[in-house]
Amino acid sequence: MSSIVNPNLCVLDEEEDEKCFCLFIRFSGHVMASSIDLLTKINDEFLTCQICFETYTRPKSLNCQHTFCLKCLEEYNPPNNKVVVCPTCRSEQPLTVEGINGLKDNFFISSMSDMLKTVKEIRSEDKDGTSLMCDTCDHDNRKAAISRCLDCTDFLCSECSIWHIRTKLTRRHKIVSLTEFESGMHNQELKSRAKIYCMIHDGEAAKIYCQSCQCPICHECVECGHARHRRCSLKEEVLNQGRQIENLLKTAKEKTGVLRTLQSTLKEIKITKKKERDQAEAEIEKTCEIFINAIHRRKQELVDELHNMHASEVKHINADEDSVEMQLSSLVSCTEFSRKVLEYGTPKEVLGLNNQMTQILHQLLETHPAMKYHKTEQTDVILFDTNPDASVRVIRDNLGRLNRQEAAFDENTNKVLRQLDSFCATESGAIERRNGQRAITQRAESTAETRLLVQLGKQGIGDGEFESTPNLAVNSVNEIITADFDGAKIQIFDPQGNFKDSFVTEVNKRMCKPAGIAILNNDDIAVCCEDQVHIWTHEGKGVLGFGKGFFGNCSSIAVNADNHLVVADVGKHCVSVHTNTGKLITQFGAQGKGESKLIEPRYVACDSLNNIIVSDGGDCSIKKFSAQGEFLLSFGSEGPENGQFQGPRGICADEHDNILVADCWNHRVDLFTQDGCFLRHIATGADSLHFPWCLALTSNGKMVLSEDYSWSVKMFELPEYRNGSSISSMEEMLSPNSFMPDFEQLAQMDIQNILSNKVSWWLTSPGPHEIPEHQVNGVSNGSIHNTIATSSLSRNSSKTLSSKKSSSSDSDLSSMQLPPPPPPPPGADTQQSNDVIVNGLANGGSMSLKTGGNGKVCFSGKITSLGDPSPVVAMVNGT
Repeated sequence: MSSIVNPNLCVLDEEEDEKCFCLFIRFSGHVMASSIDLLTKINDEFLTCQICFETYTRPKSLNCQHTFCLKCLEEYNPPNNKVVVCPTCRSEQPLTVEGINGLKDNFFISSMSDMLKTVKEIRSEDKDGTSLMCDTCDHDNRKAAISRCLDCTDFLCSECSIWHIRTKLTRRHKIVSLTEFESGMHNQELKSRAKIYCMIHDGEAAKIYCQSCQCPICHECVECGHARHRRCSLKEEVLNQGRQIENLLKTAKEKTGVLRTLQSTLKEIKITKKKERDQAEAEIEKTCEIFINAIHRRKQELVDELHNMHASEVKHINADEDSVEMQLSSLVSCTEFSRKVLEYGTPKEVLGLNNQMTQILHQLLETHPAMKYHKTEQTDVILFDTNPDASVRVIRDNLGRLNRQEAAFDENTNKVLRQLDSFCATESGAIERRNGQRAITQRAESTAETRLLVQLGKQGIGDGEFESTPNLAVNSVNEIITADFDGAKIQIFDPQGNFKDSFVTEVNKRMCKPAGIAILNNDDIAVCCEDQVHIWTHEGKGVLGFGKGFFGNCSSIAVNADNHLVVADVGKHCVSVHTNTGKLITQFGAQGKGESKLIEPRYVACDSLNNIIVSDGGDCSIKKFSAQGEFLLSFGSEGPENGQFQGPRGICADEHDNILVADCWNHRVDLFTQDGCFLRHIATGADSLHFPWCLALTSNGKMVLSEDYSWSVKMFELPEYRNGSSISSMEEMLSPNSFMPDFEQLAQMDIQNILSNKVSWWLTSPGPHEIPEHQVNGVSNGSIHNTIATSSLSRNSSKTLSSKKSSSSDSDLSSMQLPPPPPPPPGADTQQSNDVIVNGLANGGSMSLKTGGNGKVCFSGKITSLGDPSPVVAMVNGT
């Protein structure tokens, strides 16, 4: 855009877009003229930098429309940084080679500051005796201004005002007193006299608007380069853009009302949610009270029954005791009488009493006084038979559970939501500007590529059912192996999710509680069982167990590429590495916060380099260690935003060593690079995912995970893993082995246009993980699949393309090392196949691209980005 000279001494730079231009025109013609209300309509905060809290000094505007002083941004942004982060909203904006100085000047704010200063000067005249000085008097003899010219915007003293209307060039100018000017009575006239001057042709008023270049021009400009462009009168364009802004303001006003209504509605919803919470809490208290009373009643019943059983037993014992005492007394009496008869009786008396005494003694000797104890070595014992785990499950399963159920909003809320939906440009919530740049993007609610395939299992004790939230792993044939802690069993499902087999985790007639589970190279199953690790075959045959007395509470286990076992011990806050026979290799970690410390190492995984990845639920972070236990990196913090966690649980690494994390309370699975940079959400609550727990990846592009509170396992399809199209890192994108150029197809491309478009995209893109897919894939219709660009290379030098950045400023590219091209088909001309020359014209200069059999691409000449004087160099790769 050509420079625009404002009648109020403000110049718009040629890079300022039409939006700023329209705002500026409206300001200079209307807001400025309405100076009587300016002091009351504009508060100090609007014209105050939010970094230094002073009035703006050369204000710079970011894409997010926040404005700051140039010096403040230079001090705030780190040196040599390629992006600037907005101090207010934290949004990032790429910087050009000019750095902070290359950001757009906010002339609207500058003009408002100048005008506000002018109005304050005018109003201060009667208060403290100060006044504005004449702009046309000699510098050494300036007098106080009493009027202002509406055409040339000069402040004039009384003498200069007289000469101003007598001079031939300015006799038609309108001069008004400062009082009239400040009152706003000349609004319309000031608006009609506002002019824009051509930047190229001094003194020429710009009365034409070039719609192709989107800038105001004068009549001479039409002949100098705008003859074939679409044009209209400047007044018409100002009116059109003014109407557009008025329509936007009208819509904004309507949406403001809707948002205020929604704000009130949300407060009401929050109050309703609090009532629902209180009501549910009261129900929980009431239900628990019922359970407690029932428990107390059952307790009394058991105690009473126990006392009755005891009393009955005591009664029978007392009767047996009486019987024994009676027989004992009879036996003693009979024995003494018989002995006396034998001792003192005559033979006749002995013979007379023999039959009688013998019969009585035989009866006493042969009769059992308590038949209950006859020929027995056992007695009854009263014991309290109970199962604490089962009791806990009964209470847990029958006390109730919290569920989310869909409920319709009331009609007023639905009305507000429908009104708000009517303002949204697309269903995804993205609003695009006319130039195609993204302005607002709402947080995605669902992942387009992830699809729920099957849900298997439910709460229960049968086959394919779980008594607690299962941990899981996937073996070499994509069978799903689950560990049920409360059920004390391992279950096996086929790749489609159908139940196959199960076995109980019993060792030496002792039930073991299985927690973490992993698969060895031979498909044996390694399981954490509280204070031990046990290994079973696929069929459930015990192989070995180890760790008794070593582990505190081992919660998770993983197998690395060397078939070593990595065990997370949440009880001792550490991680240990063992051979597959149980021999300790290394141990690391200690309780606490810090790089090498762990609070709650609940889950563990390994990548292809044997690095150990730990999910620390107590610190809401993921930590990465080398195979020897050396700390490598940590990422994540507590919160709901991207890259944050609220209860990180299961983790795993894909074939590119990207890290997948199950974020339980955020109801999502997140994908991170191997360096811990957030990429995207793999699955969210909108994908029927709730409270994800343990997860694993299959070899055919599926993600298997368990869910807490539903005691089930879900299988999701991940197309990007199935198709193998995931890009793991910047190094892989720049690797020459990843891209094999098709030079015959390259020769047919518009190299000049491709370079000018793609290089600017690459140099301003913040990072590989934020590059949209359609830009990574390059030109549509399969013409060019990948574009890699570097900045400038040294003049008259030869360098191998190895990274995105370069330090020099010129663009002569002698050669770039590429992998050798594929061999030509039999019979083909080798020279013709390997040498392709593309000649073109780049801003008046010639260029050529040549490839040879040695795998090099050679440029001759300069390649300059369109509209950008700084040269750039690029490698374009087609497949």
